Amino acid sequence: MRIITKERLLDLAKAHAGSLSSVKQWLSTVQSAVWGDFTDIRNTFNSTDLVRLGSGNTVYVFNIGSYRLIAAIHFTPKNPSRGRVYIREFLTHAEYDKNTWKERN
Repeated sequence: MRIITKERLLDLAKAHAGSLSSVKQWLSTVQSAVWGDFTDIRNTFNSTDLVRLGSGNTVYVFNIGSYRLIAAIHFTPKNPSRGRVYIREFLTHAEYDKNTWKERN
């Protein structure tokens, strides 16, 4: 999978003490992944949630240590290796639980 705004995620992780090594591991796993649908994601990260927003958009919530990563994923069924993961938010549990991130995405 191609990760869009990988540098942004690394910058966000640097702002959260202790998350950088977990984020780097997540990035490495995702970059080598070939996902065609949500089932493929769950086979890689079984705690991932699919969230449908009021806007109709779908995002995926990954647990990375004690943080939540919100990402939009564009699958390419005819060529799954060309899929894209768009980093939207990297939040603490407390920030995630407020649900204000749903209004921004």
